Amino acid sequence: MKHKDFEGEIGLLLLADASVTDIANNQKAIAIGSTHPIKNYVITWFLPPVTHALKGGVRTVFMLAQNMSENWGTLNHFVIYSYSAQNINTTELCASLGRFFPKLHFTVSVFRKGVDDIQSIPASNASFCTLWTTAYLLLKYNRTSRKFYLMQDFEPSFYQAGNIYGVIEQTYRFGFSAIANTEGVGNKYRQYNDDITIFTPGVDQNTFYPDKSKTSIGNPARIVFYGRPSNPRNCFLLGIRTLTAVKRKMGDAVEIISVGEEWDTRDFKVDGIVENRGLLASMEEVADLYRSSDIGLVFMITPHPSYQPFEYMASGCVTATNINESNQWLLNEHNTLLIEPLAEVAARRIHDLLQNEESWQQKRMTAMNTIQALSWENAFRVVRDRLTRKH
Repeated sequence: MKHKDFEGEIGLLLLADASVTDIANNQKAIAIGSTHPIKNYVITWFLPPVTHALKGGVRTVFMLAQNMSENWGTLNHFVIYSYSAQNINTTELCASLGRFFPKLHFTVSVFRKGVDDIQSIPASNASFCTLWTTAYLLLKYNRTSRKFYLMQDFEPSFYQAGNIYGVIEQTYRFGFSAIANTEGVGNKYRQYNDDITIFTPGVDQNTFYPDKSKTSIGNPARIVFYGRPSNPRNCFLLGIRTLTAVKRKMGDAVEIISVGEEWDTRDFKVDGIVENRGLLASMEEVADLYRSSDIGLVFMITPHPSYQPFEYMASGCVTATNINESNQWLLNEHNTLLIEPLAEVAARRIHDLLQNEESWQQKRMTAMNTIQALSWENAFRVVRDRLTRKH
């Protein structure tokens, strides 16, 4: 392996910035915090570089924070971790927070690695890290009564087993109380620490709901694909190969639309096979597309099912996803088309379901019933209950 191949890893390894003193001071702060009375007036959230309130997992962070503001009057300090001495423009983030989370009480600041002093971050009653890089920042931040790890996936699996995997996995041994997004993710953390609280995500059913006039598979049938080449865990190439095979089998009887990321269909030789609409302008536009689709395809190899199945199911769109034992608490053979991660086999499963109106209807109805029981308010209550009790 040439030296240049290590350059990216070296940059990431520099973010795993911890000393023996940092670890000892963190353990002391956690021990002291466990004896403090519980207050939730001020919470600090450490975030990776983010520019918009609705991007990826940070949307969950802001939803939780707003709920705490509504219930407790909490002031939320969002600290954006800049991995270099460079400042980050937070104008767009602040504007989107004001627009999409109007009941959120917040401040936004930037912490620049190698420039800013950790003591400059105001004291808080509780603090959260939200990505492995921010766990190293929380390790050093001891002006807080409680330390939590908001865990939304098993992040070591974002990388091959090696240097980066190791420094990410180590963050689960820092002693933070974990709040995990889904059972599969929580069970991964339990391998390192028993202090784990699990919440089940909900879905905004005022936005994602079925079209009552849609009673059968469309003509042509419509497949929506969560297509993100930049996310290895979403198996983009496997999805493209699967959909190419579906199109070969069904021709004009099916239309395929990809959303989630900008990419050129010509680069992947699917021009005329897949229409890529990239990032849609609003959640309402996303929901409209899902409502009009018959099957929603999303691959997810890590222990979190991603939010697409929740939104597909609530919209009356049958989820097709890979077999993943960690996600069986939500996805099963009755409410989902479970497919092998083999393109030709997966394509045959999708083709066969689109030819079987009765089976498609059964999965669709079961999925909608499954999702009816899930709500964000129940999820928020689990998190609030955890924050108001001691270890």
